[in-house]
Amino acid sequence: MLFWERSRAGKNFFRVILAVLILLLASRPGYGLAQTGAVDGSALKRAADYLYRLEKTRGVLTPWSYIALAAAGGNLAGTSVEKACQALFNELKNGATTSYATLILTILSAGGDPFNYQGQNLVQKLQEAQLPSGKFADNVINGGEELVNAHIWAMLALQAAGASIPDKEKALAWLAARQHADGGFHWYAGEKTTADVDSTGMALMALGALGEKEDSPSVSKALAYLQAVQNDNGGFSSWGVANPESCAVVIQGLISVGAQPTDPRWQRTEGNLVTALQKFQLADGSFAHVKGGGADEMATQQALLALSALNHGRTIYDLWGEKNKLKGRPEAGKAEERGRQVAQFVIDQKRYLVNLAGGQQAVDTDAAPFIEDGRTFVPIRYLAQALGISGEGIQWTEATQTVTLKKGATTLDLTVGKNIFYLNGAPQTIDVAPVVKEGRTYLPARYVAEAFGYAVSWDPAGRTVNILSN
Repeated sequence: MLFWERSRAGKNFFRVILAVLILLLASRPGYGLAQTGAVDGSALKRAADYLYRLEKTRGVLTPWSYIALAAAGGNLAGTSVEKACQALFNELKNGATTSYATLILTILSAGGDPFNYQGQNLVQKLQEAQLPSGKFADNVINGGEELVNAHIWAMLALQAAGASIPDKEKALAWLAARQHADGGFHWYAGEKTTADVDSTGMALMALGALGEKEDSPSVSKALAYLQAVQNDNGGFSSWGVANPESCAVVIQGLISVGAQPTDPRWQRTEGNLVTALQKFQLADGSFAHVKGGGADEMATQQALLALSALNHGRTIYDLWGEKNKLKGRPEAGKAEERGRQVAQFVIDQKRYLVNLAGGQQAVDTDAAPFIEDGRTFVPIRYLAQALGISGEGIQWTEATQTVTLKKGATTLDLTVGKNIFYLNGAPQTIDVAPVVKEGRTYLPARYVAEAFGYAVSWDPAGRTVNILSN
């Protein structure tokens, strides 16, 4: 239920035509499906199209719908995925590890960088939440070792980001110790719990992220449990009710550890996992949570994740993890830049971060950076402060609309509306001029920072300007 908690020649002719149409539909821009024969592409596409239509009605979907759409190869440009990210970011104050994990996955679905999102390294925070026992804490602030699902989703988020699990051996040992005698898992680590299908499927995904395969003792026991509780139609039930979410999580769990959901051992008298899942799909492409029920967003998003895994032969966590490692993420390239970071400005936010000896400090402002003609402008006073320029080193000449910045042996003069600045008296041409907006003077961040010996990097996903020491 809950994915992280709920005439013969004539006939042949028409079959060929139908197959061609399916392939054409599945290859439309925005989906990029890899057909493996487990399911036809139309089932996946119809589910994705339903979620796109649903967003137009609601305005914004739940985070997992965007993750599922990205998994299906959907194009999220023009969607409200950033709103979903922001809503999750606002919830981080509760410290829940699952909130951090879900936000990381949603940022990745949007093509963003969870190592640098609104001034925070969410991946590092998740890594640091691993306790001495190997368990990823229930809460990154308050700790806790009761929630198995928090442990699982922390590892899956790290895998998807291409990041390392700090102590894999202990993480594996902690999870394996929570496996029930029948081979199943439960989302809660306390005593007197009964194993359930959803938690077991999720545990298999985590075991896969830890490098475990079918021959692993924990995996073998979990597979035996799932075979024992599989329904006659090939699907699964949770809380006594057959549903597509349970089918979906088991499909992903099997794929994570190298097992095939279409293998004969998962075939029952009335079908297999895949046929059982697809029986819940409705005419509009959505999936019902229970037989006879109506369209359900959660059921649709979870089914879409499974259909995507079937088509790719790998889960999205594995696929994203490989892609992000190839990008040089996480630690190698970004760590050096983070070590050099002096300050960070976020577009449209009246706050910036500055690195001091005691750590990173947030400074509230009364004006926010903005982008114009592809250039980033930052309020003069706050940019100067971030560069270590004192109040005495900032001068404004009203008659000429000129800003003069002084620090050490460096003097920089810039005039509003003019594409020439003077560095220690020497004129230099720039392609963008300082501007006045709502009575405040804004300077082009890159030219100013570089004039005082700093480097600047731009993160389009997080919409942040990073001032770095050279």
